Amino acid sequence: MIASKFGIGQQVRHSLLGYLGVVVDIDAEYSLEEPAEDELGADYSLRKAPWYHVVMEDDEGQPVHTYLAEAQLSGEIADEHPEQPSMDELAATIQRKLASPVLRN
Repeated sequence: MIASKFGIGQQVRHSLLGYLGVVVDIDAEYSLEEPAEDELGADYSLRKAPWYHVVMEDDEGQPVHTYLAEAQLSGEIADEHPEQPSMDELAATIQRKLASPVLRN
């Protein structure tokens, strides 16, 4: 079990850039190809903390998949974002799917 600060379907903000996003998956630690030394900075501990697959919107309103360290994110308290309703819709859809029981034969 991953001890992560954020959950799937949760809305988050990029701490430095302020972009709103929705968590769509979580990795227990950095799991992409081996990064170059300068890509993650000097702090090796970032690689051993949870990493999040987050969908955000670009400047044209198109969805963009990003991969961010837990340290780069902050929780979003507001439930509605009139400036980005598609992020609200995505979060609500994911949360409904997670709450729905799955019937198996």
